[in-house]
Amino acid sequence: MKLKLYGLEVVEVAKKFPEFVLDSKEFPELELEMQAVAEADYMGDRFATHGALEELYSKMYDTRVKGSLDNSSEDIMSIVGPFDDTKNMVEDYGDTEITFRLTDVDQD
Repeated sequence: MKLKLYGLEVVEVAKKFPEFVLDSKEFPELELEMQAVAEADYMGDRFATHGALEELYSKMYDTRVKGSLDNSSEDIMSIVGPFDDTKNMVEDYGDTEITFRLTDVDQD
């Protein structure tokens, strides 16, 4: 038997932006999503916390700043978004995994 393989090195890279505070008093339209994050975290449910954070992230992009009737106004993420501060960003190279991947099996 012959196996046709190739080697693969997988590296997880995370870009961490500076922390910021999201205040429900400043953005009351996000209060329900923020509450869902807090509750899931309190319950220790990592899956639910991750899901709630994704919902909050989406809502921040989809929601215009309160009091603005203009469609061209900024969304909440563009105001508080941490992604503009690239000079203070930290790259974190996580664990490296080296493994094989199978491409073919020859039974000869």
